[in-house]
Amino acid sequence: MKQGRKASDLFLRDSWVALNIRLFRKDFLVLSETYKMNKYILVFLLFTTITSINANAAMIDDFNGGKMTVIATDTQTKSYSHAFGGTRTINIEKEGLLGASAAVLPSLGIFAHNADALTSATSIITWKSDLGIDLREDSTQIAFALDILSIDQGKIEIMLSVTDALGGFDSFSFLGARAGLNFFNFTSFSSIDFLYVNEISLTMIGDTASDLTIKSLSTVPTPSVLVLLGMGLIAFRFNYHIKA
Repeated sequence: MKQGRKASDLFLRDSWVALNIRLFRKDFLVLSETYKMNKYILVFLLFTTITSINANAAMIDDFNGGKMTVIATDTQTKSYSHAFGGTRTINIEKEGLLGASAAVLPSLGIFAHNADALTSATSIITWKSDLGIDLREDSTQIAFALDILSIDQGKIEIMLSVTDALGGFDSFSFLGARAGLNFFNFTSFSSIDFLYVNEISLTMIGDTASDLTIKSLSTVPTPSVLVLLGMGLIAFRFNYHIKA
């Protein structure tokens, strides 16, 4: 995503790269000694290490800012510079005698959807951009990742909808969301040009007395070439020790 890049995103990316370099440096040295790698192979490995740095996730919303509390039935919009498009809008509607709410709690870094007994509720979070934003980032991104902290499993249907600047619209939903990472592959949105995304919405359709907390929504990068090379290097080293 070409806007809203956080210092924490860059820190995580750089830390991940440094960790991988430390893990595989010893294997590079072993292979260069054992198999007498020529300089062209070593240059290739260095090149793939450098280019893999760009394969990092883009954050749609981490809920670490822009505090909001929306009581059903109502809609609120809040600016938050680290969210997609720089703003988020939350709408919640309910059916039943008691209350329901949707809130962003920056102190905990979560979004919370809550419905009381005998009450069902539907929450929608919408992020909009005035311009189309490239979510593929040179084809390094392949999916959305929804990080759920807790959920009343089987009682909440989750739907992710995407609109592009060319008028394309598509959505994908599932009922089997669970705590942890839940993935929405870009290929599930066949009508969308991910080079020009200008609106993303997350809909949570809850049964009576259903609760949900979300930590973040982001994109997922392709598996790094560096990781694949490292796995191969470890395999080569393991094979060498067996022969020795």
